[in-house]
Order: sequence, then structure tokens, then C-alpha cells
Amino acid sequence: MRDEYSNEDSLRTMLYGLARCGLFFLLNIFAVVMGRWVILSVVSTLIPRLHLYNKPELVAFMAWLIPAFTLIALFADDAKRHTAYGRYNVVNVSITMILTAAVYYAPVFVLEYLEDRNAIAALRSLYYTSSWMEIFTDNIQVYALIGTIIQVVLCIVSYIIARKYYLKKFESGEYEYEYDR
Repeated sequence: MRDEYSNEDSLRTMLYGLARCGLFFLLNIFAVVMGRWVILSVVSTLIPRLHLYNKPELVAFMAWLIPAFTLIALFADDAKRHTAYGRYNVVNVSITMILTAAVYYAPVFVLEYLEDRNAIAALRSLYYTSSWMEIFTDNIQVYALIGTIIQVVLCIVSYIIARKYYLKKFESGEYEYEYDR
């Protein structure tokens, strides 16, 4: 019986990791689309005084906020669910996010070997949400790494803070554990 449980738990952990990895990529790609076209067009139209067409770093920062806030909310919800089901494991969450960040960051090393301008532009746009840091450095490897690390830290910290918050709620009886039912 113990082997079945550990296999089921391993599968659950693997699926959790793959789902969070996919969400991380999709949220960043969504932010690229939102930042490049929607935020730039809509905000520039509604608030022309910002002169967003002249401030690409500001648009990139606004685009960076989209996955940041979404990932914070997602990991806070994960902490609530993990607390409710008694599956709290910050190590699993941390490992998942570190591996996701490594997979997300790895393509930046290919940039210097590419010759096709379209491929370079497509790969650079993957890190568009971190390009607001070009005000500090123009090295894509540096600002992509810093942007990725900040997102990973935000995810882990939001998970830990939400875990402490929801643990108090569950222990006080305000919420009911799912595994007690």
C-alpha cells in the first residue's frame, strides 16, 4: 500500500511541476503580447502624456508586472490548497520554480550563436518582460537572469507568506481542512 501512495504522490509532484512550468512560460508570453501591443496601444491612447512610445523600459516594466502579480496570486492559492489538503511542501515548490527558471533562462545562451535575425528577435522577445532592466545593463544575459530570479523569489515568498496566513486560518477553525472530511 505504501508503494502506491508514493507513486501517486510522485506523479502528483511531477504534474504540479510541469503545470507550474507551463504556466510560467505562458504567463511570460502573455505579458509580452500584452506589453508590446495592448498596454502600449491602450495606455498610450488613454494617457498620451506618458509618452510610452518613447519609454520602452516603462512598457516592459508594466508588462513584467502582469506575470509577477499573476504568479504571486497563483502561488498564494497553491499554499491555501496545499494547507487544506495537508500537502505543504515548500521544498517541492522551490525546486519546481528553480527548475522552471533554469528552463526559461537557458535559451538566452543560444543568442550569441544564432545568425538568423528573425530567430534572434523571437528569442529576445521571450525576455521582453525583463528588458526594463536595460536601464542598468544592456547585456540580455544579465537582465534576463535578474528578471527570472526576481520572479522565482516572488513565487516562493508569496507561497511561504500565504502558507503562514492560511495555516492560522485553518488552525483557528475559520477554514476546514479537506483531509478531515
